[in-house]
Amino acid sequence: MSDIFQEVEEDVRRERYEKLWKQYGNYIIALAVLIVAAVAAWQVWQRYDLSQRQRVSDELQKADQVATSGNYVTAETQLSPLAKSAPGGYADLAKFRLAGVYLAEGKRDQSVDLLRQLTSASDPILSSAARLRLAWTLADASPKAQLVTLLQPLMAKDNPWRFAASEIIAYVDLKDGNRNQAITEYQQLAQDAAAPQTLRQRAGGISEFLKANPQGTVTPPQPSGAAAEAPAKPGAPTVAPPPAVQGKKP
Repeated sequence: MSDIFQEVEEDVRRERYEKLWKQYGNYIIALAVLIVAAVAAWQVWQRYDLSQRQRVSDELQKADQVATSGNYVTAETQLSPLAKSAPGGYADLAKFRLAGVYLAEGKRDQSVDLLRQLTSASDPILSSAARLRLAWTLADASPKAQLVTLLQPLMAKDNPWRFAASEIIAYVDLKDGNRNQAITEYQQLAQDAAAPQTLRQRAGGISEFLKANPQGTVTPPQPSGAAAEAPAKPGAPTVAPPPAVQGKKP
């Protein structure tokens, strides 16, 4: 008897499934086709995106080589379209390097405009690097209060960029005639164990130079081209060229 009930139950279940399939079978098939098509399209897009990124990376590297050779006009021509249409973070990176080329060409206003844009970049490393480069670019012509405001986001105690920002403030104090304060700030940087070793050595050397040379001074770093100041790729850290000292050494 139980076998009969089981057969009846299976027939009812089969009949129900058949009814559902007649009603919704086409939709199920269409959904399955859409899923397969979507997965295939995503894979194609991934391959295309990767090839585009590789192409842009190669073009950026070529532009760096051209800029390093001193051919800034050609480097500008190569970087300008990438700054407008490169995929992902590569457009911002191209802008950063183009800002360096502009500065090397003497096109200060264009460089400043690009760097101001990049201070709001989504990549925190790129935005911080742009903020530092912008501060150095403006250091000789802007009041200290303006530069302090520009650098304030980097000055938190846990921010790894605070040492580079402090170096700029020390330079500005020296430029403004606050020589003793600048020497003190350079000495503090030199003695800060948390600061990068190269910066500590540089700050120590500058402070000793300034103490031994009352007429000596420091000039802001000048990039020799895009590659001299830009991160190698999105997310990579950057170090600005060191300032230069001027005057007779002891």
